[in-house]
Amino acid sequence: MTGDPADQLASPPLPSPAEPTADPPLRGVRVLDLTRMLPGGYASMLLADLGADVVKVEDRQGGDPTRYLPPLATTGQSGGHLALDRGKRSITADLKHPDGRALVADLAVDSDVVLESFRPGVLDRLGLGWAALSARNPRLVLVSITAYGQQGPYSGRPAHDLNVQALSGALALGRGPGPGDGSGEAGPATPYLQVGDLSAGLQAVVATLAALRVRDATGAGQHCDVAMLDGVASLLTLAAGAAGVSGEAPSPVEHLTGALACYGTYRCADGRYLAVGALEPKFFARICALIGREDLIDLQYVPDRQGEVRAALAAVFLGDTREGWTRLLAAEDTCVTPVLDVSEFFADEQARARGLVEDVALADGSTFTRVGAVPRLPGSPAAAGPQAPGLGADLEAVAERVGLGAAEVRRLRDAGAV
Repeated sequence: MTGDPADQLASPPLPSPAEPTADPPLRGVRVLDLTRMLPGGYASMLLADLGADVVKVEDRQGGDPTRYLPPLATTGQSGGHLALDRGKRSITADLKHPDGRALVADLAVDSDVVLESFRPGVLDRLGLGWAALSARNPRLVLVSITAYGQQGPYSGRPAHDLNVQALSGALALGRGPGPGDGSGEAGPATPYLQVGDLSAGLQAVVATLAALRVRDATGAGQHCDVAMLDGVASLLTLAAGAAGVSGEAPSPVEHLTGALACYGTYRCADGRYLAVGALEPKFFARICALIGREDLIDLQYVPDRQGEVRAALAAVFLGDTREGWTRLLAAEDTCVTPVLDVSEFFADEQARARGLVEDVALADGSTFTRVGAVPRLPGSPAAAGPQAPGLGADLEAVAERVGLGAAEVRRLRDAGAV
């Protein structure tokens, strides 16, 4: 974590997104995505952005639930579906039907990577588990995403993001409104970001890339075990370090979570907020000079004066609007930024200058704004793919990959297999 502009000046500027120099890094990699919901959808989105050919296998009756989560675009498509399923191809298959399973098995054999998010043992019972698939394709990388992993006493339990955050200790690190019991006491805050889901998606991508590298070196694929609980635990580096040293749970109020007045959010005259991240003395001193409160400089780290410093800063920031303070402070060496909502971020000049936010046209001509592809690899750039596919829209083209013609696809449809 750094706020020093000098650190940024040490690195050469990246080429703009309009200057691609090579194919995307995963061009030619075939991914079969059997997952549902956010963890797997996010993982396969990142792989598609990196150039992989991702085929999303969906249930015949409605497909992935993310297709229908509100809000909806004017085309009737879910914002979540438009964001997560860009650049992928969609087929439908009934895994309870022998012909549907056979098609998926053939596509898995023809793939480099299979992503799945069933509970442990389900794919084995369907004849699509690691033993069956790797026997036919020894180079296959199978990535299983579950809540608690393939082993252990919780492995068969269902869970959502909130559950794994609770179990990992992460949920206890945040405090919000009371738990609804009328006590008014602060309790664990339900977070907006699905850290368990998203960290599992990231870990799935890391596992995929590492396993592909090993396969390229040895010729052998492997079964990667990715758990949402593991992903959250891997993010607890500072909290786990503190607990490991002290033997006690870290307090929710630490230097970075409210103990220091120089690091937090402040309300402005218009009801909007500023984020003040002035940990280093030079940044805090610059803020104090610009707002005319140099008397606070020497109190930055004095433990028993933090309430006084916070109250003084709060009073000052209530004297102008968020935009007024942004004009005064943001361009200076202060580590002060406005607290934007997502729609404001979409219009932010930094996000637009990097191509991090982009506007794409939907089928009815309306505009959908989305986050672009990350990370930046100037030598082999990633790119957010075209619009999310309709349910089963690519069945014929994908089935042709394993030798099935139009007549056979019609037979499978008539049989209810796809």
